[in-house]
Amino acid sequence: MKIQQLEYVIAVAREGSITKAAKKLYQAQPNISIALKELEASLGIQIFNRSPNGMILTPEGEEFLARAQTIVDEMQSLERDYAQTPDNEMKLKVAAARSTYATAAIGKFISSYADKTDKIDVHVMETSTAKVLEDICAGKYDIGFIRIPSTYAEMIESRLKARNLVGRTIMEFPLQIVMSEKHPLAKYDDVPYELLSEYPEIIHGDDESEMVRRASINQDFDEKRFTKKIFIYDRGTQISMLKTVKNAYMWVAPMSQLILKFNELCTRKSSYATNLNRDMIIYRKASENNALISDCIRTVFEYADKIEGLEI
Repeated sequence: MKIQQLEYVIAVAREGSITKAAKKLYQAQPNISIALKELEASLGIQIFNRSPNGMILTPEGEEFLARAQTIVDEMQSLERDYAQTPDNEMKLKVAAARSTYATAAIGKFISSYADKTDKIDVHVMETSTAKVLEDICAGKYDIGFIRIPSTYAEMIESRLKARNLVGRTIMEFPLQIVMSEKHPLAKYDDVPYELLSEYPEIIHGDDESEMVRRASINQDFDEKRFTKKIFIYDRGTQISMLKTVKNAYMWVAPMSQLILKFNELCTRKSSYATNLNRDMIIYRKASENNALISDCIRTVFEYADKIEGLEI
């Protein structure tokens, strides 16, 4: 069995046909067909049913695919952790639950290398906490940022430990409210919770359950009281909506004062938000020996300290 054969199985399962998989992998179609037949013969199972509608996984194929994906992900993870990156190259993959300060910290880190390297190859993906956990566990990214209700911390830390991943707390905080400087509620230092239902709320568009919302804000939080909701998936559009949708607001973590001023936004506390949330940075244990990743992590913590101290 060869890694390449496993990659063929994954591609064919994803694309639904050998022809499409061959195009994705820049391989000749007969090569993939022969490799799959040889693999099935050596294993003594049929991975795919060949039909006019394409390649369909058999029950044995479904099980094999899951294990093949794990092996390929681990191989990619090993390559990233131990491959020697040239001194004049910056190569990094980051997955982050949407956080203005986290992505700003990564930007600051990239800038610090701009004049010291000939090549920058950085991938930053903003997505949900669940997706970050999935992709870091699968070895697809080097560093991940997640945001969880603090009451979930023990469960998450147990999951990370089982995958030989490191999880470090960046900061812990109650959520704040961000809004336009001209919002009617901006006059309050402590926004009354009962007034929020009058205004449109910007929400991460990840189908977050009411249970998680309660754990993040207040155990008595009642989703049904709020009927003006705008679900947005990317951070840039969220900020744009806060500026352009009249009297919109959003529950957020601490934010950079520079970013707030630039976008004519402000944050206000609400005593109703009594529950704590935790931002964590997660990475593979072996990555602690990678100078680039270690430097990135240090930059993030330094930036977060300034955010909490309202210095930036």
